[in-house]
Amino acid sequence: MKPIKIRAIDAFDFLSKKINSHLIDTRSDIEWKTTGIPDLSSINKETYLINWGPILDQTFFEQYKKFLLISFNQKDSLFFICRSGSRSLMAAKIAIEFGFKNSFNIYEGFYNENDQNWKNNLPIKSI
Repeated sequence: MKPIKIRAIDAFDFLSKKINSHLIDTRSDIEWKTTGIPDLSSINKETYLINWGPILDQTFFEQYKKFLLISFNQKDSLFFICRSGSRSLMAAKIAIEFGFKNSFNIYEGFYNENDQNWKNNLPIKSI
């Protein structure tokens, strides 16, 4: 099973309408501090942050799985975003392996060369 590809604007619309849907930002803390994060306050939600660093070892994946299982129900819809759509695709694929079948990859990313990304079209905030 593959993650569902979704545009940033469509992900925001889904998040605003479905209670059991969540946004997970898989960029690094440096990226969050320099470019901001998606702001979901207008829809009474928060963005979950997972520091998807350069080292992805067994310990990281165990902690990632624990975070997902503690934070979400396996029937929830999880939307993953990174800068360009690559790390978020990996995060969504792994979430599916952990039992989260409703995993989406925001393929346009938070901020990349494509103008149809989150930062250019949807609310953001600084951290």
